[in-house]
Amino acid sequence: MVQIRSKNIGVSGELFHAHVDEMTANAVQDPCTSTNPRETSVEEMKKLYIAAFYGLNVNF
Repeated sequence: MVQIRSKNIGVSGELFHAHVDEMTANAVQDPCTSTNPRETSVEEMKKLYIAAFYGLNVNF
């Protein structure tokens, strides 16, 4: 099984970490976020980005 994760498609760790806070803020402010089936905090949104980047399980 091939895991699809951001770091496998050419996004460097340096670039990711330089922008993860901005991406998180944008995602939380996006109008579509309010229609999610569960509320998501800024901290959880950032953890989700980190999990996607590293291919980690989301267990929160």
